[in-house]
Amino acid sequence: MKNLSILSALSCALFSLAISAEWYEATGQAVIEQGNIAQARQVAIEDAVKRAALLAGASVNSSQQVVNGILQSEQFGISSQGEIRQLQLMTENQHGNMLSVTVRVDIEPDISACQGNTYRKPVLLSQIQLKARQDAIYGQLFDLGQDATTVLERHLRDYSPAALVQPMPQIVNVQQLVYPDTDRLFSQGNQYILLAQINDLSLGYTTSRFWQDEQKERFFAIDISLFDLFEQTIVYQQEYRTSANWPAGRNNTPMSHSQAFWQLPYGQKIDQLLQAVAEDVQQQLQCQPLLSSIRQVKNNQLMLELGKIHGLTVGDELQLFLLQRHPTTPGIKRLIEEPFSLTITDVTAQHAWASTRNAKLLQHVQRGDIVSVRKIAGF
Repeated sequence: MKNLSILSALSCALFSLAISAEWYEATGQAVIEQGNIAQARQVAIEDAVKRAALLAGASVNSSQQVVNGILQSEQFGISSQGEIRQLQLMTENQHGNMLSVTVRVDIEPDISACQGNTYRKPVLLSQIQLKARQDAIYGQLFDLGQDATTVLERHLRDYSPAALVQPMPQIVNVQQLVYPDTDRLFSQGNQYILLAQINDLSLGYTTSRFWQDEQKERFFAIDISLFDLFEQTIVYQQEYRTSANWPAGRNNTPMSHSQAFWQLPYGQKIDQLLQAVAEDVQQQLQCQPLLSSIRQVKNNQLMLELGKIHGLTVGDELQLFLLQRHPTTPGIKRLIEEPFSLTITDVTAQHAWASTRNAKLLQHVQRGDIVSVRKIAGF
């Protein structure tokens, strides 16, 4: 579900930048199964290439992603919008049954892939709500919502570089996201909130033969919503589904906090599905503008509520669109159509100072105004 707005109409204009090939470095991992190091190396390299492509802002499609919300296959395949010109294997390390590789990839992305958007958008991650509590009786998976949140957070950090993730200690649902609470969250430096709830953990038909331990098909369904705190609307919503064998005849199946659970076929399918969620969140965020409120205006300089954690560095050339909103309603009040350029002169973890040579450009800017930030091509 998406609502067209001024910001969504601007998103293409904000990040329509010049494209050039660039080297990206990333690390991938894979489990060594049955001593097959060659296979693990191939999987780890594919994982590293995927991460590098996501860092480059390219669109990545794999068979681990879903079709209409349903996980199709475990087999990995990658195709990005753009050309991978060269790939260099830099390092390879083995720790126990885990193989790690680091690669350098020369990527020339397609212009449609929203290049140049290197800044990270703040995303709150709500605790995943376990709605299917009656289904959780099988295997005592009552903590799966909390444990799946930890896994999703890790995948967001690995596969959604456009997101600056901050986990929340509590469960939040869409009904709670109302004005002015959403405005309060935005004023605290948050731009999006990711909500999720597990709707199905049910058991299906028996899949084992009479000479095998009893196995049943077990389902998993999770509903994901990405909410824009400034626009105050859901910008992405999808239900994801998968299934796998479950050892129904065992009375002591692993708990969801354990590594043993995530190594079960059922746990592996959930893990793959949560990775697909993280990749889809990346696709949603990479072309979106980064927003900031003006904290201070002084001596031809602006103080932004953005800093190093968002990817800003001293010397960055920015182009700003000024958005002014009515103080008591969520709608945008005024959009100054002519953007103006600023240079970052000082930056801390959370804040940045930016200056301009033309003081007249700042006449209409005041504390509390919202600016939409993009990095000017060539920097």
